[in-house]
Amino acid sequence: MISFERFVERMRKEQAQRFQGSLNIEVQRIKINNGVYMTGLIGKRPEDDEGLVVYLEPYYDVYEEGMALEQLSNDIYDMFNTFEKADLPLNELEDFQQAKDKIFYKLVNHDKNLLLFNDIPYVPYLDLAVTFHVIVGRDEKGQSTCMISHRERKKWGIDTETLYELAKKNTPKLFPVSLCSMGQIMEEIAEKYRGNGYIDVGLDELLSAVMAKPLYIAGNTCGVNGAGVILYPDMLKNFSFMVESDVVLLPFSIHEFVLLPYSNKLDMKGLKKMVEHINRSDVPDADILSDNVYLYDRIKNEISIM
Repeated sequence: MISFERFVERMRKEQAQRFQGSLNIEVQRIKINNGVYMTGLIGKRPEDDEGLVVYLEPYYDVYEEGMALEQLSNDIYDMFNTFEKADLPLNELEDFQQAKDKIFYKLVNHDKNLLLFNDIPYVPYLDLAVTFHVIVGRDEKGQSTCMISHRERKKWGIDTETLYELAKKNTPKLFPVSLCSMGQIMEEIAEKYRGNGYIDVGLDELLSAVMAKPLYIAGNTCGVNGAGVILYPDMLKNFSFMVESDVVLLPFSIHEFVLLPYSNKLDMKGLKKMVEHINRSDVPDADILSDNVYLYDRIKNEISIM
């Protein structure tokens, strides 16, 4: 088994040999979220400033699990080959009319991304922030997206408010909401963590609530970066009237929220400790959304930090 550094260099050389100059292949450390860096293999056409990034850490993880290097190289080639075709240009980012219907938002932690905010437009939301992105490719294997920077925003001649309005319109269409019960999932989590006195109180309260009223996982249908569904128009309002109560929101990652019908019997401090513990033990640093617990007030139709 080879080291990660040798793996990266091997993948770079093999992709460069395959494309023979039609794509320039280079390696770069890229900040992705919450100040976390990943190693990206970047493929750029000679005439373009922008390129497609393939992050190599997930591929190395699969290699460590036993997948052959040749197969991984082929998979990376397939990703770059799709981009290399002329019918999938990144020059959509040059043309606002092509990009405007593909602009969407993500929800991230505010304080963990302060340096990133120097370069991108964003909208603060409680202790979180809304960032903006464009889908540049989508097929059965997944999707390629690009974060919108001030460079694109200025080139398009629009402000952050306009970006937000477009994203609010597009995101629910591009990434429909997914809402599913998670009673069984929480029991599995409880079994894993029971005996840890630091969070036992929160678990007991949470499981009692599960037995009384079901919990739900709220995300999007693709399962990635789905925490932003809490901003979809009327999503929480409709859910709160379905369960006939206000709603507690537990941020388990940037990918989903857990929705819990509110009860005055809930120990909010215990729930917050549980979220903090799960963030430290089970959630990758790049996927942490917040340590806070939130409450949706169905009468005021607003979310607040508990």
